[in-house]
Amino acid sequence: MNDRPSLPARLFHRWLLRYVPVAALILLGSVLLGYGLGNQVPAEWLQNPGTTGENPFMPAELTTLSLTINNLGALLVMALGAISLGSMTVLSLILNGLLIGVVVGIALKQVSPIVVAALIVPHGLIEIPALLIVAAVGLRFGWHTIQYIRGSVDTLVTEQDLQEAGWLLVTAAVLIVIAAYIEANLTLEIASQYTDTDLSGVAADRIAIAPR
Repeated sequence: MNDRPSLPARLFHRWLLRYVPVAALILLGSVLLGYGLGNQVPAEWLQNPGTTGENPFMPAELTTLSLTINNLGALLVMALGAISLGSMTVLSLILNGLLIGVVVGIALKQVSPIVVAALIVPHGLIEIPALLIVAAVGLRFGWHTIQYIRGSVDTLVTEQDLQEAGWLLVTAAVLIVIAAYIEANLTLEIASQYTDTDLSGVAADRIAIAPR
């Protein structure tokens, strides 16, 4: 009889249970800080010169493909925590949190909270978990590398680690594609049901994972 835990159980207990909460706390703290800053930043600061409502952190045209490429690139940077003792992962979480908080703070000056939620939640419910999954991979590899350097573990990385990390990264990539489709094709339509305001220039309709 094989008593080895199933793949989902191993992924949860070895990767997600400990490192997702850490990543979530870093992200949440950064969002709150960014929100405080966003209340002090003019909405025009999130626009490129000569454009209307274009966030300089985002592709000029919001399509499923452009958002997918943008966000996968950002997640790749976050995954580099695996070879940077987790520092790239932490920095990416902080930058993403600050950006989200700033944009939300600015958007709340433009439209009601329910509209801001409608612009963020539909794709954010899928995009943020993808971000946290990749962050967990970067943080776990980073921490394990520190333990290896200190002599607390004998092996830097195992075949099982690589296989499980691969499953998590593929899962995150699939979630990113789904979130990109929702953001590009459904977000504005959903949010428009709650207001008569033209949302094309609202800061919150440009929220996504920040690029590298």
